[in-house]
Amino acid sequence: MKLTAKSIIRRYSCPRTSKDSPSSFYSWEETQVMMKHNPSANFIQNKSQTIAIKGISSLNYPYQLIDSAADLETALQPFLAAKLIGIDCETEGGIDAYRAKIRLVQLAIPNHPVVIVDLAAIDSADLSPLRQVLRGDALKVGHNLKFEWMMLTQAGLKPSRPFFDTYLAYRVLTAGLKRNLSLEAVTAQLLKIKLDKQLQTSDWSGELTSAQLQYAATDAAIVLSLRTVLKRRLKQASLWETALLEFACLPAVASMELNGMLLDKEQWQANGHQLEAQRDALSKALSSLQIPSLTKQISLLPEYTPSINLRSPKQVLAALQAQGIPVNSTNTQTLIPLANEYPVIQALLNYRSLSTRISTFTLGLPQHIHPITGRIHPNWFQIGAKSGRFSCREPNLQNIPRDRETRQCFKAASDRVLLKADYSQIELRIMAKVSGDKRMIAAYSNGEDLHKLTASLVLGKSLSDINSESRQLGKIVNFGLIYGMGAKKFKNTAQAEYGVILTLEEASRFRQRFFESYSGIKQFHALVRREWSQGKRVSRTLGGRRRLWSKDSKPLLNEMLNNPVQGLSADITKLALAKLFAPLNKTRAKLICVVHDEILIECSVTEVEPVKALLQHCMVWAGNQFLAPVPCEVEIKMLNSWGD
Repeated sequence: MKLTAKSIIRRYSCPRTSKDSPSSFYSWEETQVMMKHNPSANFIQNKSQTIAIKGISSLNYPYQLIDSAADLETALQPFLAAKLIGIDCETEGGIDAYRAKIRLVQLAIPNHPVVIVDLAAIDSADLSPLRQVLRGDALKVGHNLKFEWMMLTQAGLKPSRPFFDTYLAYRVLTAGLKRNLSLEAVTAQLLKIKLDKQLQTSDWSGELTSAQLQYAATDAAIVLSLRTVLKRRLKQASLWETALLEFACLPAVASMELNGMLLDKEQWQANGHQLEAQRDALSKALSSLQIPSLTKQISLLPEYTPSINLRSPKQVLAALQAQGIPVNSTNTQTLIPLANEYPVIQALLNYRSLSTRISTFTLGLPQHIHPITGRIHPNWFQIGAKSGRFSCREPNLQNIPRDRETRQCFKAASDRVLLKADYSQIELRIMAKVSGDKRMIAAYSNGEDLHKLTASLVLGKSLSDINSESRQLGKIVNFGLIYGMGAKKFKNTAQAEYGVILTLEEASRFRQRFFESYSGIKQFHALVRREWSQGKRVSRTLGGRRRLWSKDSKPLLNEMLNNPVQGLSADITKLALAKLFAPLNKTRAKLICVVHDEILIECSVTEVEPVKALLQHCMVWAGNQFLAPVPCEVEIKMLNSWGD
């Protein structure tokens, strides 16, 4: 993929002093920004460099309050010709896009007072000039624009691309590091300007004070200064293309959060009752497994004996050891290898799993059903994982159990269906690309079944002798070993995630044969391992996305191995969403969920075929931008529920 910017800014570099010095050297551009907005600040200039003294605290941007339809068109006239516009909103009633409403819309352009539009004073029918500006071709700049996009869309003022989100830009720049991403923190870090955010949660519903209006103006104007610095730093770090991808994907993510997913509450509760019954049955089974402790028999379960708290690792460990089980820890990874030999261990693991599932999902998920929409609207984080993948919270729909009974509770609305699109073996295809493994690339190019091929290679059988059980083993080997698992972890993973029991000898033999068969992957692992041993603390995808590790945090080897794969998977999915957004908006279909390499759309029955074709085209196109010559394949299913 090759995304290019339309313009390149000039770079002026000045050395900075150490962080302990009372002053710091800034670039020419950064200092001009600060001098412009802080004319009273103390600056020292000479012919070779510009020095800005830290400690700037107050900003006073000129602004114009527009509270009548008559003034709106005149005030926004200069904005129609602007090439970039800083935007921000102040809301009353919270931040819920369905219950809160916008009070102020702030617009900022260079060398012009910030225009603050009071929506409470202007009828919606008279906002055409504002709609024209927001839907124009100017670059819209803001911090966490997902929120502005949702609020403006709900107010009938949907902004159009292109966007520059300083929140996403800073996240791209610092991915992998723990950073405060608030506007206050980013401004302090990049501009050395301290914003006063005390009025952020003030009452915006009544008569507004001059301090509130100045606060609102500052939030819209400061992002233009941040953009200047972030754009230069992104380009210096070769991250500009990654940032452009994130900006292009932004409205798709915002619309997904606004659309939400439909949960059948009654079916969910019925499913929950079944899980509780399974847990209770398991409780009884565990209670019959008596464990001697001193002179009496005790149960593992607190329902039957108050002397043991199943949530107490110390008590559970003592109980297991009293039964003669050679275990020194009760964490899951320690217990899994023993589960096949000791039924009480497997029962304990099952009980834990059910208990967690019931408390997290069965009881917790219905609480997130929105009272207005009747749907669940999680908070989507576009760069939620350090690799660049999505994450979501409140609730985490990406972590919904994959069993059919659970996912069948997520349904399409009346007269609609779900289109579930999955990239076929995307992580293996990416590994083939990044490692250049000739055998794997040839297999995909020839349309071979890679799982069957791997099974035949590690088992020493011909392809014709590989049955479904053997193919499953090949699948486990493929997904287990591309990230460099050792034999012991591979053995445990096969049992925990697939229910396949392997001896340590078998796991070691399969691992050895896998890397002998795919020498390109072996060489790729060796290269990454060598760089890791030399202290490398940065990883990039083929698309240029970067992950950093701090000086105090050495990466794990498996992190260095999986980041190029999982990060590129994120690049591909986001490029597909960016391409999909505009044409999908011309239909009645809705993007409702993304789980790694899976895209879920709710679609009218009458539009299934065209939307399906559109989804197929966008996803395959995005994959081909990165994976060629490895072919990209996508499987799309039409479903009534997520679990069908």
